Amino acid sequence: MKLKIMTYNICSGQHYTPSDTFTPDPAYGGIRDLNYCTEFIKSVSPDICGLNEVDDFMQRSGNISQVDYIAERAGMKGWFGKAISFSFDPDGAYGNAVASRFPIIETEAISIPDPEIKDENAYYETRGITRVVVDIEGTRVTVFQTHFGLAVAEKQNAVTTLVDLIDKCETPIILMGDFNIRPSDFLLKPLRERLFDTGLMRDEYFHTWPSYETDKAKKCKIDYVFLSKHFKPISIDVPHTYASDHLPYIVEAEL
Repeated sequence: MKLKIMTYNICSGQHYTPSDTFTPDPAYGGIRDLNYCTEFIKSVSPDICGLNEVDDFMQRSGNISQVDYIAERAGMKGWFGKAISFSFDPDGAYGNAVASRFPIIETEAISIPDPEIKDENAYYETRGITRVVVDIEGTRVTVFQTHFGLAVAEKQNAVTTLVDLIDKCETPIILMGDFNIRPSDFLLKPLRERLFDTGLMRDEYFHTWPSYETDKAKKCKIDYVFLSKHFKPISIDVPHTYASDHLPYIVEAEL
């Protein structure tokens, strides 16, 4: 069965211009406007869509479940996995999510341990992994959607957590998300030993961040889709849109 799999860091609904300017729609009171990402996801029509930087009933995004908003309009069902609540909005939550055209039969929000020592010159934030199991015409498939931290110690903890989850998993696996690391990083080795990095299907280097033009940072690939041996990858696509600061990453594969 052919599947369209997509990972997308939606930047909680912030959209951009070619010159790196955040442009909240005045019609929405200056808050985040999720319609840009929603319409793009609808146009792609993925079977399984992993999302990063998702707000859940946060004031800044209109007190809605962003994954439910997207999923309902795209004809899917969604599930949000909390990673953190911010001090400026303790009643809301922020994390990762998965939307699926197939029934979601198991869900879990897994916290990535914070480093015991925080001595790097980096922004620290508690990160998480959203795990859902979907029923694809009788086959259970486990989907992990994650967002790594910026500090090396945070990334090491993320990889250690994922390796343990992968090794214990008895179903086909889709692992995807914003890893905040580049393809040459040694931290990818344990994951590549267990799963296929679909980015290796392209000989030439491609970027997934940022979507806009800037002199502040070099364009780089930091978003990934990994598949277990149960899948036959067919193609990858990284279409351009300013709906977020990241580009969507789309994989077609056969289960």
